[in-house]
Amino acid sequence: MSTRTITRYAFLLALALILNFVESMIPVPFMFPGAKLGLANGVGLIVLYYMGARHYAGFGILRVFLAAIMWSGFGSAFWISLGGILVSTIVTILVSIFSKASVYGISVCGAIGHGFGQVIAVSIIYETFYMTLYLLVLTISGLITGIIVAFLASLLIVRFPKNFMQLNK
Repeated sequence: MSTRTITRYAFLLALALILNFVESMIPVPFMFPGAKLGLANGVGLIVLYYMGARHYAGFGILRVFLAAIMWSGFGSAFWISLGGILVSTIVTILVSIFSKASVYGISVCGAIGHGFGQVIAVSIIYETFYMTLYLLVLTISGLITGIIVAFLASLLIVRFPKNFMQLNK
């Protein structure tokens, strides 16, 4: 991987961390507890589009670990976030590889997968099965936020040059 590509990857990772932090500071009154818009995931979609699935997987996991190191610590919020990003990443990669889904379909599936991963993590951490009742709420939230994030990511994708993140330049 070239220095230029590493620099762009680091820039996108820093942007995702900043968006993650800023988003955590802004109260959104119409969102359900545990739901966020997920603007950092839009940056992840750009990484998926330009760099591929392997770099996308590393991007999400690295973002969660760096966010924990920088401000949230490695408590239950970290494990819930890690559970969400792992399931979301698997779902997103599978959808992007095995279907002809647009950025909207990929984003919505990833957002819903993130909710499922969070519920799995909460169920394990707190040893309660009743959290699964919240899946409907997080699925609806994931549908809405996935569409919004995909819209924002698609605005950026069409504006970047096609060779923006080429690995061999």
